[in-house]
Parts: sequence; structure tokens; C-alpha cells
Amino acid sequence: MSAEKPGPTGNGSEPTGLALQRKLSLVDLLDPLTFGDVVESLGALYQVGVRVLDERNRTLADAQGAHGEFCGFIGANPTVRVRCSAQVTRVKEGPLAALPPSQVLGTEGAGELLLHTCLTGLCYVVVPVVWEGDVLGRVVFGPYASDEGGTPVCPEGPDAERVREAWASARHLSQEELARMVTHLSQVLTALLAAGQKSYLTGQLHLEAMVETQRELEHQNSQLLRLNQRLKESDRSKSSFLSTVSHELRTPLASIIGYSEMLAEGLVGGLNPEQMQFVRTIMEKGNTLLKLISSILDMSQIEAGKVRLAFEWVDVREMVESAITSVTPQAQRKGLTLEANLPVGPQPRVVADREKLRQVVVNLLANAVKFTPSLGRIEVRLSEVGTRSELATAGYHIEVEDTGVGIPENQRDRIFQSFYQVDDSPTREYGGAGLGLAIVKSYVEGHGGQVSVRSEVGKGSCFRVVLPKEPPLSGQGPAYIPPPVDTEPERF
Repeated sequence: MSAEKPGPTGNGSEPTGLALQRKLSLVDLLDPLTFGDVVESLGALYQVGVRVLDERNRTLADAQGAHGEFCGFIGANPTVRVRCSAQVTRVKEGPLAALPPSQVLGTEGAGELLLHTCLTGLCYVVVPVVWEGDVLGRVVFGPYASDEGGTPVCPEGPDAERVREAWASARHLSQEELARMVTHLSQVLTALLAAGQKSYLTGQLHLEAMVETQRELEHQNSQLLRLNQRLKESDRSKSSFLSTVSHELRTPLASIIGYSEMLAEGLVGGLNPEQMQFVRTIMEKGNTLLKLISSILDMSQIEAGKVRLAFEWVDVREMVESAITSVTPQAQRKGLTLEANLPVGPQPRVVADREKLRQVVVNLLANAVKFTPSLGRIEVRLSEVGTRSELATAGYHIEVEDTGVGIPENQRDRIFQSFYQVDDSPTREYGGAGLGLAIVKSYVEGHGGQVSVRSEVGKGSCFRVVLPKEPPLSGQGPAYIPPPVDTEPERF
């Protein structure tokens, strides 16, 4: 039974892959339930046994014929039963070639059929299943009684007549009927194999594509993990380097500032006005550089997870007033109006790291002074302690509002990143390293709070810090600010 693949093969290049290189089997190509129903229907139609086996002699489908009574009588003889069993084994497992006592039948439309005649007189026909040049199995028809001859083995004795009656009732087939049955099954099997091959190859190619995609994803993930590890190591090295350099710079810078103060105070002799102006410039620039180095050192400590919070009971009003006092001279030099809107009357103390919280307010005020033009206004507002919806607990908020240049909307989510500048051009008007707001965010979140900003370009900005009365980490012993999570890897 040769089943050729229908339709032209086309001129396109054949795709390569494991699914196309592997020899397919009947198990791969046929659905056992559907094919079993087809074989049972064919056996019932022709009343002949049909068994389909793959190349490993596994039965894929089996339909019983009308020969059971005759074989039952004959099989009662042990010698005959053994010889019949051997014949069935040759039919199922023997070579697909015309070896004695088998013979080849030529049938119109069904190709060559391999005929095996049993010693009982019944016949078996074996048809190889060939698909695209590969023998995938065989189909065994029978046993049946041939109309072209054949004499039953009838044992002598009282059962002889019953054996003849059973032979007469067995299915008799002519060679033409046999050819029609084989042709019928061949056509159905060709259609099922073609559909099964298409489905199988489609599924296998899809599976191979998925496996290849998974392999590529795993490779890319492995590369990303290695790259991420290198970035983390680089980031740690950068933080360590900044910490070391900042620490080493602070000592000589402190000496420069100290000696400048001695000169300004006249401890080594009087200075003329021009010399005094030079010394004051040295002091001012030295203090600016010292603040910048301190910010770099603080940020490197934060990124290394080494900043410890020393919680204590704090008078927030007094802390805010102290922060305002520290930036008042800079505001006055620019002609800025610095206003404070603080609660009237005593307020309950809160738990906080006083120095870290003071630096938060100082950084926000210094930022406002830097970006507010001359004659502008800066207002600091401190709320009373009460329930804060943002935190779902008791707390307070601090706001620093200015009439400065404002922040574009597309920059507001990034200004809290370390080293980020809204204007990063070499000719930018405002100096600084872009660390002040990053430090603010880390310190506020270390207290369990939130920081936000609303702004309008050309009209000013308002930074709002919301803090709990008692931070979540305050009751857990020594608390450290966790390193910030990098959400902008492209900045590397």
C-alpha cells in the first residue's frame, strides 16, 4: 500500500530542522481514535478482519472478522493451534517479501499484495504501508476464505460436519473484492497520513521555534545578568571611589578654609580692602566646595547602605527655624524674601533623626535660593501633627515654595535621581552636582515618608515632604537607609 504525498512539492527551499530530518512513524502521523474508528468501519463493511501494525509490530487498530467459529473448531487440535499461531506470527512480524509459502497477487488499482495461505485453508493478505519511500508498517487483512480456491482442513469425527458449516459461514472474498477493500483503505489512509504529516510537522516546527526562542532568551538573560552584575560592581566601585576621594579632599580643604578665616580675622596682620575681598572669596568658594564634597560623601554612603538613622524625640519647629537660619545669609545676598509659616503654640515632639531631617529642609531651601531670581520669594510651611491620608497614620508635612524658574513636566520624575541636572549643558547657569534632591528623597523615605513636587515653568516650584510622627524603623533598634533602587539603568 504505497501512499504518495499529494500535490506538488514546490520550488522553495526545504526548511531544515530536527522535525524534517527525523523519520516519521505511524504513531506520529495517525490519531489512534480516529484511525481506529475507520478500521472498525471498514472491517464491519467487508466483514473481514483488519489489523494495522507499525514498523515495531505494535497494533494501532484492529477489527475482528467473521472467522471465529471456524478457527475455534480447528484450534481445538493442539498441533494445528501451534502451527496456526506460528503462521500468524509470520504474517505480523515476518519480512515484507514473497517467501514460501507466500505469494504475490497482482491486483488492479491496489498494487501488489502479499498472500499468506494458512494450513487451515484461510488466507491472509499483507500490505506494506509506504509513505514517501519509507516503510512505516503493514496492514493485515484476514483471515478469510478465498473464492478462487482453498480447501478447509476438516478433521474426521463427529465435528467434521460442523467444521464444514463453519467454513461455509466464514467470509469469502474474490480477488476483485479484496482489491476494492485494499484500495478503499489505501485512499483513506493516504488522506489521514497527509493530514497527520502536516499537523505533526507544523507542531514540531512550532515547538522547535519556541525552543530556539527560549534558548535565545536564556542566552540574552544570561548576558543581561552578567552585565547587571558588572554594572553593580562598577557602581559599588564608583561609590567607594567617591567616598575615598571625598574624605581625602575634606582634610586639605578644611585647612584652606581655616587659614583663610585666620587671615580675614587679622590674626597674622592687617589686610587692605582688596586683600580682604580676595580672602573672603577664597572662604566662600572653599565652603561651597566643602558642601559639594560632603554631598558626594553622603550620597556614596547612602548608595552603600551605610547611613544610619539615629532616632530621637525632635522639636520640628525648632529644627525648621535652625535650617532657615543657616540659609538666610545666601537669601539676603540675592535679595530674596524668606518667609516662615509655622504652627502657633507648642506642638508634640516627633521621632526623627534630627540632623538628617534638618539637612532635608536645608537642601530644599538651598535649592530654592539657587533657582529663584533676585527679589523673589521663598516660603516655608510646617503643618501641625495630625492624620495624614498619604501615610494612613499620624504625621506632619513641610513645604518649601519659591517663585523660581520652575521645572518642566517631563523632568519632574527624574530630579530626585543622583547626579541629575535639568540643565546638563556645559554652559548651564546654575552649579551643583545634582545630589541635593537625591539625598532628600533617601532621607525622607528612610523615615517612612514621601516627597513630591508641583511646579510651573517660569512661576516657581513647591516641594512637599510628608513624614510620620513615628517612623516604622524607629522601634527596631539601629536603622539604616536602604540603598536606592535604580530605575533608570540607561543613565550608566
